[in-house]
Amino acid sequence: MRLFATHLLLISTILAADNLSDQASERLLPEAPAPGCYAKTLTGDDFFLSRYVGPRARPELKGPIVFSFFTSSCLPCRKEIPCLHTLSTEYPDIRIYLINVGEDPHTVQAYIRKMNYTLPVLLDRYGKIAENFSAQVTPTLVGINAAGFITFFKRGFTAADTTAIRELFEQLRPD
Repeated sequence: MRLFATHLLLISTILAADNLSDQASERLLPEAPAPGCYAKTLTGDDFFLSRYVGPRARPELKGPIVFSFFTSSCLPCRKEIPCLHTLSTEYPDIRIYLINVGEDPHTVQAYIRKMNYTLPVLLDRYGKIAENFSAQVTPTLVGINAAGFITFFKRGFTAADTTAIRELFEQLRPD
């Protein structure tokens, strides 16, 4: 009987977690409003998403944004970030932010220097932004248009994804 109860509890926990995951992912379907967020940058500045997108965005800052959630130990991230660097020069009207999930700022700073990354980095030390954006895995790439709506959501990275990501950027480009 105890074994049956344990199995029942395990199955109900898995189903509940799966249901929560589905609900979180639904928020990030294209055309869904992007969750608001605040973070410190690696340089210590404040970042508020609402300054850049949505109805309250500052006119001089307003424009599309791409978030790339990463960790320093993520091998696919190490392949995606150089692709994003290239796209940042090709699409200067789209702001790209790397969001480090769960790591100490000193570790992140050392990693960014070592890899020679120049894209701005936001710190999500406790994983709250990643949670709100359903970024359970790294890398996760999220596009947000100037109106504040999700335009694309992509998990993982392979070399073949480069063309698809470029197409997503093309769709995000302001008119």
